[in-house]
Amino acid sequence: MALVSALIATVVLTGLGVALALVGLEESMLAGHDRASRALRLAADSAARLAVSDLTAAPSWTALSSLTSRFAETTMRPPSPWGPSEVDLAAETARVQAETDASGVPGEAARVWRLLSAGPLARAAPGSGCGPVYLVVWVADDGADTDGDPEIDSNGILTIRADALGPDGGRVTTLVSLQRTAVSGEPDRVRILTIRPGP
Repeated sequence: MALVSALIATVVLTGLGVALALVGLEESMLAGHDRASRALRLAADSAARLAVSDLTAAPSWTALSSLTSRFAETTMRPPSPWGPSEVDLAAETARVQAETDASGVPGEAARVWRLLSAGPLARAAPGSGCGPVYLVVWVADDGADTDGDPEIDSNGILTIRADALGPDGGRVTTLVSLQRTAVSGEPDRVRILTIRPGP
């Protein structure tokens, strides 16, 4: 009887030990995911702010195809910073466009996303010791512009979508609305209307 009791106690204590070890492992994994998510959020916000700076320096927003960034890739299939795979910028743009088309708001003008900038975070912030993150930024005419041409901005408002991509499918999006106002005798004034997390 004493032997059976000792065996049962051993099994129970072993089970408790394994359960505690698993809880500790799960807590560690959750903390790691939280750190990665916060890092991607900061990276997406930084990419959006870099795009705001580039768009502020642009002489005009009228033709969206003329907008450029100093942070641009030379290829549409650059290597990813987290391994031997590539980032397919054409596929990413098509995915973002399909997502926007599927969630269209009735009465809102169609948005057509144009790739504005892309590149690894390490190139945007050299020496920062940042992890393997890739930044992609698109620009589109805002949904309130009813001129019927998504390639032309006629109301001085644009939308930026900045995505920070990480390993294992990590992705965080920041959406920014910008307004450009002409000021007599001075450079145009650009202000941020909204900043919000994306879908």
